[in-house]
Amino acid sequence: MIKDEEIIKAALVNLGLREDVSLADVRAAYLTKTTQSAFQTVILGDEHLEKNFTAYYKSYITLLKHHSESESTNLNLYPQDQIVKFHFNQGLYYIINQNYFKAMEKFQEAHQLDKKDVLVLIYMGILLMKLKNYYAAEKYFQEAVDVDPQSDDGWFYLGENYLKAGEFKKALSMFESAKRLNPDRREIASRIYEIQEKMPQLFRRVEKEQPSLFKRIFKKD
Repeated sequence: MIKDEEIIKAALVNLGLREDVSLADVRAAYLTKTTQSAFQTVILGDEHLEKNFTAYYKSYITLLKHHSESESTNLNLYPQDQIVKFHFNQGLYYIINQNYFKAMEKFQEAHQLDKKDVLVLIYMGILLMKLKNYYAAEKYFQEAVDVDPQSDDGWFYLGENYLKAGEFKKALSMFESAKRLNPDRREIASRIYEIQEKMPQLFRRVEKEQPSLFKRIFKKD
């Protein structure tokens, strides 16, 4: 019992809450923590941000379990943009923990409520890219940059998708678009350098391993 009380107290502290708060207060604090600017970009691969987000998520779930089930599961009283965020956060937690099926399920729920949420679109694309479904991933990344042409994440991951698909010229163009928006982002410069330095070798590798893809690249370009 004491251990449970300590876990609850730690969860409250992590979300910046005092004891005896309502579920509405818990959810408000959770959304405040998880909508910080640091989390409004793709955080995958950033161990510090992944750890912080996971801690907020687990604290929220811990406190959620100590309210009645009907109260905990009823999101109908919340604004739609907040419901989208609740679903998105679940998806982000699952993708961090490599549960891609559950992650896609939650991102799709968020997407159904807001078709123009750029971060949801990008993460859906990332999931599909991880599953090597580059054609489907392209659709979501393209939608993301159509909605927000200033999203360097959108352009970067569109380029990453083309790179993984072997479409190096398109990848380079997307990375250059991302660099114009965020010239200090190191991974963008790294991808551009990789393609420019290794383009001849990359094309030879694709021609050897995927001759049909190689022909298609030049047919399109």
